Amino acid sequence: NPEELNLFVVPQRVATSGDPWLSMYQHPQDPSPLLALVQADAERGLQDAPWPPVYPKMPNEPPRVAPSRAKKPAATDSD
Repeated sequence: NPEELNLFVVPQRVATSGDPWLSMYQHPQDPSPLLALVQADAERGLQDAPWPPVYPKMPNEPPRVAPSRAKKPAATDSD
């Protein structure tokens, strides 16, 4: 039951059952395949996901505004 698993019972549970995340630290995964996917996406022109507005604008991030709300370029005399 998720309601029974809280900050107060976890230390005792780890002491009696062991650390369920121990193997994660003993056998870390190699990030190279993920980095290769990121590089391939960048080479295909895929931009980074838009970050929430409270974060600074990141390099290669698409506009954070919906296309329907984006400012349109000013009309010129030739239009």
